[in-house]
Amino acid sequence: PVGEVLADVPDGATVVRVQPDITAVVGGFDYFVPPHWRDDGRAAKVAPGSMVRIDFAGRRVAGWVTELDIEPTGTHTVRPLLKLSGFGPPSEVIELADWAAWRWAGKRAHFLRAASPPKMVLGVAKKSPLRRPVEHRAFGSGSSVARTVPTDGGQAMALAVAEAGHGLILTPSVEDKRRVVSALRHDGVAVASYPEEWGRSAAGLTTVGTRTAAFAPLLDLQAVLVLDAHDDRYKEERTPAWDARDVVLERARRRSAPCVFASPVPTLQLLEHTDRLLGPSRIQERAGWPSVRVIDLRVAEGPGLLTKDIVPALRGELGSGAVAVILNRKGRAKMLGCAVCGSLIACETCGAAMVQGDDEELACPRDGSRRPVVCTECGAASTKMLRPGLARVSEELEALAKQPVVEVTAETDARDLVPSGLYIGTTALLHRLPAARAVIFLDFDQELAVPRYRAGEQAMSLLALAARRVGERSRGGQVFVQTRRPDDVVVQAAERAEPSIVAHDQRRIRSVFGQPPYRAWALVSGAGAEGYVSELRKIVPPDVQLAGLDDHWRISAPSSQALSDLLAVVPRPAERLRLEVDPLSA
Repeated sequence: PVGEVLADVPDGATVVRVQPDITAVVGGFDYFVPPHWRDDGRAAKVAPGSMVRIDFAGRRVAGWVTELDIEPTGTHTVRPLLKLSGFGPPSEVIELADWAAWRWAGKRAHFLRAASPPKMVLGVAKKSPLRRPVEHRAFGSGSSVARTVPTDGGQAMALAVAEAGHGLILTPSVEDKRRVVSALRHDGVAVASYPEEWGRSAAGLTTVGTRTAAFAPLLDLQAVLVLDAHDDRYKEERTPAWDARDVVLERARRRSAPCVFASPVPTLQLLEHTDRLLGPSRIQERAGWPSVRVIDLRVAEGPGLLTKDIVPALRGELGSGAVAVILNRKGRAKMLGCAVCGSLIACETCGAAMVQGDDEELACPRDGSRRPVVCTECGAASTKMLRPGLARVSEELEALAKQPVVEVTAETDARDLVPSGLYIGTTALLHRLPAARAVIFLDFDQELAVPRYRAGEQAMSLLALAARRVGERSRGGQVFVQTRRPDDVVVQAAERAEPSIVAHDQRRIRSVFGQPPYRAWALVSGAGAEGYVSELRKIVPPDVQLAGLDDHWRISAPSSQALSDLLAVVPRPAERLRLEVDPLSA
């Protein structure tokens, strides 16, 4: 704050440090609690995390009290607090926000906002008592990955956490949160739905929420459960692109509370950064997955992608229920195939779809390898594009199925999806359709061959979602996977109901190529990227690598700590800069 002196600190007044609610402002400023607040009880309510209004640079702005009873520092005038607005994040959550700001190269104010109630909370109920430890085998000491079957929504684990009390349960979506809250309340357990019941969370009730619930005000944390922990929605897309899974893992570590990540297809990141893996028996796991039928597009009969093998499912011969046909029309890669044998033109090293440049050579966008235009399967030197349009496929699908086909888009109301319809859409269709008799991936190579290091994990996640919609093997539903790569490890894992082999394969590839979680990555883009990287080059240690890509730079460090420490000391340019730590789509 600048300007004329407004007040001296009265004798005996409490001085507090306040973080203004301004993203660009780093560090706290000193204010004092007005003496007359003692008379009306407001002074007793001022605590770390209290949300207040302050005079900052001549403006009335919001802020958070971060420290109490401090000695004023600096040369700025110490002014009075203007208003006590309500309760905010407690001390341990403020410390967690500071850690997150360091971890993802963000600002403290951003994370304090995520930890604050959506509406001012003027009072918090008496804290609920601590109960017994969580009575479930997954909750031992430290952190665990619980590999489940796709049809297991984690209700048993959620109930065990809620009954024990003072637990935190994360879900990937609002719909999942509502489902878990409703089921727990139906079982007679009181829980807080976050963030709308922020005050109940602060009172100690087991809290259920999506990504931001990682910063819930729950104290005396007893246990953490993350459902469908493989889901990418736990990662914030905007910068700072923080990850709720890492936040709760750090939070549980600080409280010595057990932390369980439940998933039918756990990511390599989770497997490498937790203490143990628990899983079902092979008999249970196989029974929990549906039948997965793999169709080799290189030899299948039928016009284009509408093969003879999927006709019974399209015409309802598998039984009643919805049929979801998936075709990613937005495309994640330009798919080239051999004009002679039909095989996908892919990189021999990493499996990504290769592209053909102006120099007529094939190039891998994932690892940079190059080769002449030659099919590795048959030796032919001619290629063809393999991406049909969704509109044309919809028309052919309707003629083949002999019934209406509904194309599902972002504008489609989920309430219009009847239980017996035939639907076609992108992968988003699986998030909108609650159940299906069959799921048909017309061209799964669009998932397998994308030039991203996590392509295998993301493709396996999609198959797990399809399996959940279809149900376990005994229900009789099926997942159809049409591909030119039937021997791909992801396809084999789904067909064998053995997702662990994907992680084993990913571990081998990523450790060789220095990809996460064996290296820590950050992407730098925007108008200020070049200047930022220039400053970075002045101090970069030998074990940190910088790579200039098409429209951004990639920073690769030996560990997350080394990466965060490095980013914390490089000054930000005045120009726009996007800095994404731990990118999921690189």
